[in-house]
Amino acid sequence: MLSNLNNKMLALHLFRISFGINYFFHGIVRIPDLDTFAEGLQNSFQNTALPVFIITPIAYMIPFIETIIGLLLILNIKTRETLVATMVLMNILVIGSSFAQKWDLVGLQATYIGFLFLLLYFTVDRQNSIQKINSQHL
Repeated sequence: MLSNLNNKMLALHLFRISFGINYFFHGIVRIPDLDTFAEGLQNSFQNTALPVFIITPIAYMIPFIETIIGLLLILNIKTRETLVATMVLMNILVIGSSFAQKWDLVGLQATYIGFLFLLLYFTVDRQNSIQKINSQHL
């Protein structure tokens, strides 16, 4: 299977899998201690304009979203949609980090967004590929 891939495609698959592992383990390690994670986020935003009723549900959802995103990226399922959803998540995190004035996190999150852009940009759109293949055989 690997011998069928050129270096660009192999690199892209490994990059996607690496990102998937990153997100999967970000989420999976937080789930067993979900209350502590949520309390930590609540504490981080207690002196910001963001109300607790917004922070709390997001804090409880993030680990599950990260785990699902990671799994989908690792398995290469709905990759395009998953990358878009991941960019939405990262932008929500940027907004939160900006409210908390945690500019080092904003920078790190912007780096993630840049890598997500590259993954999305270079990911082959399967539907377009299938249409191109079909049109070549007509």
